[in-house]
Amino acid sequence: MPCSRWWPPGCGWRWLNRRVNEQKPLDAHLNQRGQQIVGKRFTLDTALVNGRGHMRVGDSSWPVVADDDLSAGTRVEVIAVEGITLRVKAC
Repeated sequence: MPCSRWWPPGCGWRWLNRRVNEQKPLDAHLNQRGQQIVGKRFTLDTALVNGRGHMRVGDSSWPVVADDDLSAGTRVEVIAVEGITLRVKAC
């Protein structure tokens, strides 16, 4: 059998595995809602006490944390996501 037509056992699987691992997702933030809102600005509905509270984003309520206490009505920017908590700063 000519070498060009002969495949050693396992070569096809290695090639397929490499192709799958090299593929990049079209949207790396798909199903990562927190990552999708980093950099966006919102208005606090309730005050942050001891730097903690909740903020409405769309139809969801997210736990938020900030370095300072912030009053209701303050415009904030989401600067990071820590687990399921949004880190915000006043803007």
